[in-house]
Amino acid sequence: MHRNGEGTNRSLGISYRRDYEREALIVYEVLKVEFDVVFFVESSQPFDNLPPADAVIVVGGDGTVLRTLKKVQLPVIGVKAGRLGFFSSYHVNELEKLVLDLHAWRFKEDKRWLLKVEHDGLALYALNDAVLQKDVDQKIVDFHVRMQDGTFDYHADGLVISTPTGSSAYALALGGPIMLPNVEAFEITPMAPQFLATRSLVIPSSENVIVDASAPVNLVVDGDLIAKVSSISVSKSDRKIVLLRPIEYDFSSSIKEKIGYGRRVLNGY
Repeated sequence: MHRNGEGTNRSLGISYRRDYEREALIVYEVLKVEFDVVFFVESSQPFDNLPPADAVIVVGGDGTVLRTLKKVQLPVIGVKAGRLGFFSSYHVNELEKLVLDLHAWRFKEDKRWLLKVEHDGLALYALNDAVLQKDVDQKIVDFHVRMQDGTFDYHADGLVISTPTGSSAYALALGGPIMLPNVEAFEITPMAPQFLATRSLVIPSSENVIVDASAPVNLVVDGDLIAKVSSISVSKSDRKIVLLRPIEYDFSSSIKEKIGYGRRVLNGY
């Protein structure tokens, strides 16, 4: 990768969500004047045989960034065109700043690790979470969780096993804690547990967790329905992804802006 000097020879790819093709074309028209845009691809399409690039600009929301991160081994820069945009640090009306940052390669590397989710000999990788969830017409399920420090049982509609990255996603909506991205842990959060005292469990990232369900349930990895399963194992993966952020980015500002967490209510308070 080019890291120093003028960035006019820097090569970029663009990935976008179909609903935001108009915004993606705006980004393309701006960037092609200054840089070598080597591919322009809709995020749900195969990413086979793409030319090498220094980074991928992703136009859309968090789902678009997630899909792209699973398909490329390149740093990703999110340009928000969706709703929350936790993974996006620029907006389509901030392209002038993006161009300046690209020229100077003035970014902070935000590295995130993934979960490895295994079932029936198949390995999958989750940046946000792995969800075990019963069908709507299915009876409540017993989940037996095994790990080095013992066992836990949940009588619930499902379980969400999330990374620190995913702690501000589905797990948060279920009442789980927010973990900072550099925390070496993941969490298990039950969905609609029978016992109201049941809360999220935060466990070390060194653990290998095995979950057995009393009946087949849906396995959903980062929002994608994978299969019906009765057992999975979950551990920290060696895989990491890199999001390129503006130098001024910090996680606390992001969650204040996106969900209002930790934000001052009154000036001077």
